[in-house]
Amino acid sequence: MTSEQLDILEPVANVETSKMVSLAEFLDIFDKEAEVEQKIRLSIDFMRAALSQSGNPRFKDFWEGRRLCLPLFKENITATGRTLLWGEYIELSSEARRLKEILDEQSAFAMEQIELAIQSMEKDLEQYQELLGQIPDLTFPDTCHSLYKKTEIYNNLQRELYLLNTLASRVNALRKEVIKTEMRVRFKTKFFERLSSIGDKIFPQRKELIKNISTEFMTDIEAFIKEHFEQENTVSLFLLREEIKSLQNAAKLLTLNTHAFTETRLQLSKCWDQLKEWEKERKKEISQMKAVFKQNHDEAMEKINAYAAECMQEGADEEALHKAGDELLADMKTLELGNEEVWSLKEAFQLAKRPLVDKQFLIEQERERQNAEREALRKEKKEQLRSDLQSLLQDSEQLEFNALEEKRKELLKSYELLALSKSEKQVFEKMLKQLRDLALDKKDKAAMQLSPDDLQSLEHLRTILDERKERRQEIKTLLESYRKALGGSGFDFEKAMMYRELIDAEKVRLDNANASIQEIEEKISELEG
Repeated sequence: MTSEQLDILEPVANVETSKMVSLAEFLDIFDKEAEVEQKIRLSIDFMRAALSQSGNPRFKDFWEGRRLCLPLFKENITATGRTLLWGEYIELSSEARRLKEILDEQSAFAMEQIELAIQSMEKDLEQYQELLGQIPDLTFPDTCHSLYKKTEIYNNLQRELYLLNTLASRVNALRKEVIKTEMRVRFKTKFFERLSSIGDKIFPQRKELIKNISTEFMTDIEAFIKEHFEQENTVSLFLLREEIKSLQNAAKLLTLNTHAFTETRLQLSKCWDQLKEWEKERKKEISQMKAVFKQNHDEAMEKINAYAAECMQEGADEEALHKAGDELLADMKTLELGNEEVWSLKEAFQLAKRPLVDKQFLIEQERERQNAEREALRKEKKEQLRSDLQSLLQDSEQLEFNALEEKRKELLKSYELLALSKSEKQVFEKMLKQLRDLALDKKDKAAMQLSPDDLQSLEHLRTILDERKERRQEIKTLLESYRKALGGSGFDFEKAMMYRELIDAEKVRLDNANASIQEIEEKISELEG
């Protein structure tokens, strides 16, 4: 009952004389009572009890008590009693009508909700295929290999069964709701007819699908048993145990009928018991094989001990020892051994070979040390060359052409002796080119400062001009190669920055070469003029 109903019945339910009795008990007590006023009191108490009980009020009992009570007020009773009892009678009648109106409203609301629920189910049936497409696929356990080939079949059947199971549970829930909801019989009949029509579209199809998926599952279980338990088994017992567990879990995931579920569970239980018997037999075989394993292990251990003694000898032939070790390992691989024996022999062999490994380790350490020393010396020479080049570039203004060219050639020889990476070579080549340009500039300026009489001929200037043009062409070629390298997409940011610096440096050299060529051309024009 709602809070509103409880508020209505509160003044009535608190009366001590209200008792929950059946209609038959009330009629029996009513007939035995002789006094009219007491009969009215019994009727009113019965009416109050019918309204105040938990759950839905017993309106049928209430109206029956009211029907019996009303004529009694015409009998000869005291005025005070009539007034008091009539007031209670009128109050209970009013409360009953109000409560009936509330319950009718609740019933109407419940009928409306049932109507909406049935309409929703009818709409779902119209959109059956669309809803079916929204259901996720069934996921079998990873170790369930027996059902992998039919995964699609099981998915299609179980997905549809999942949808039909959901719809079937909704139909059953609505039927229960219609039964417990207070409404007229004709309304209940209409609701049941519509639910029956919906059920006719769900339950037969659901039954057929359950039959199909149960048949498929039983067939696969029988095939699994026939393959692994009715003929010679080639699969490890561990994998079979996991497979049986997976099939048992799959039976819980699928919607199977009672017969299929029970039968497959019994069959898999028998397989499980058979696995236990096989494990017992396997343990007996292992126990027998352990003696063979131990014998092979002891024989191999004697050979390893002899090999260890040879490795300990000073001046032994290392190449021959390595070859003997490989032959010993190959021989051990042909023996029947258990896991423990294999690990024991591997450990013993590693200990026996330790002297050879230690010697090889010391040789590798010495080689790495020498390589590190050579690398440190190379870096030292590289840094010294870089420092010398930078110093010569800074002091080039104070040196004459011959001195500058001589020092440049010395540094060029040092550069050619160094083992450098490609990027390091490009840096040093850039600095050496700058020195060469500075030396040529000094040479050209010295030649330009001579008087026309000291210039042996105009051809001398033309020779210089040809050299400058040749140098300019070299700069252009190198600049173009740098630009192509920069435009490539395979370089990282650091390399791109390096090529950008090289391009900028070559542009400066190109500008200097152009200026020098222009100066010589002007000088030639002046002499020719």
